[in-house]
Amino acid sequence: MFRKLVSIAVILACAVVAMAGVGLAEETKKPVFKEFHSIVEYDVVAKYAVMPKPKGVMIVDSRPYKPKYVDGYIPTAVSIPTSQFDKLVDRLPADKNDMVIFYCGGFHCGLSHKAAWKAEKLGYTNVHVYAAGFPDYKKRALYYSIGLENLHARMTKGEKYMLVDARPYQKFLAGAIPSAIGIPEREFADKRSMLPIGKGDVPLIYYCGGHACALSHKSAIKARYLGYTKVMVAEAGYPGWKEMFGGADTAVKAGAAEGAVDTEWFLATIKDNPDSILLIDVRDPEEFAAGHFPTAINMPVDMVEKKASDIPTDKPIVFSCATGARAGEAYYLYMDMIPDAKNVFYLEATNEFGAENTYEVHPNK
Repeated sequence: MFRKLVSIAVILACAVVAMAGVGLAEETKKPVFKEFHSIVEYDVVAKYAVMPKPKGVMIVDSRPYKPKYVDGYIPTAVSIPTSQFDKLVDRLPADKNDMVIFYCGGFHCGLSHKAAWKAEKLGYTNVHVYAAGFPDYKKRALYYSIGLENLHARMTKGEKYMLVDARPYQKFLAGAIPSAIGIPEREFADKRSMLPIGKGDVPLIYYCGGHACALSHKSAIKARYLGYTKVMVAEAGYPGWKEMFGGADTAVKAGAAEGAVDTEWFLATIKDNPDSILLIDVRDPEEFAAGHFPTAINMPVDMVEKKASDIPTDKPIVFSCATGARAGEAYYLYMDMIPDAKNVFYLEATNEFGAENTYEVHPNK
């Protein structure tokens, strides 16, 4: 009996020591930075991370601009990296009574707390920290935003995605980000069949007319309600793209056939200077979705005749398809509609598209 009591006592003592060790471990997990005194949860942030952007509120991303902010941020958030806080302080609201919510990379990230203390010291009176940060928001929200640098990287790497211009179709035709298709927000229901079949396979990236434009955000929400799980918004939109990656003028080298573009010149151009031409894929939307040249936009051949006068002419136009047949048809339809058009061509080649928008081009003989 005595031995049993001793054994029980030893076990209890070990348990106490183990629990003390756990408590010590938990103690060591506490943040080493000075936590800000006002913490808000996801529901508060989600209330203000909407478009149109609420007045009197600013959400601030305290993480480094690259690679963190551009790879994903809370919608409407302004980038003010804590390391650059003093240099970028003019990005904060002019009215120091406005609500300012700082966030960074989660509970163990001190950048947002440090920035909040700085803002309060500057006289801001309504400062808060979303301590759970972007990891929590990304897990719980319908969608998040990305920088154009992230989109450009996906494009150049040939990654699989679908880029959707949510502006009115006239705007899309007047100029669009390469590889985009046009699904105006107002026509979302009518044109939703243009979206990918696999709702969890292909990332959907929406954009519109810049940071003040709500159309891409509305479309992103609609896509989520349809069941798409990988939805993002490139908030800077087409104006930001033109400013950041605007194309240059170029002289097109013609091929042997009437209206054809030289295949070698074409391949070099879409590799080294893709924004210098307007590349229009005239196949059906489902063909385009399965694979296409990374910088092409989609306009089925039957739409070319209807929309010929809307196609911008500020850079050379090249029509493409799978075999050159529909591209040639689009070329002649366009020239019949606008006989004085200059710098209009088609790709006389058989094109094969693989995973992640890889491609092989075989000139037709």
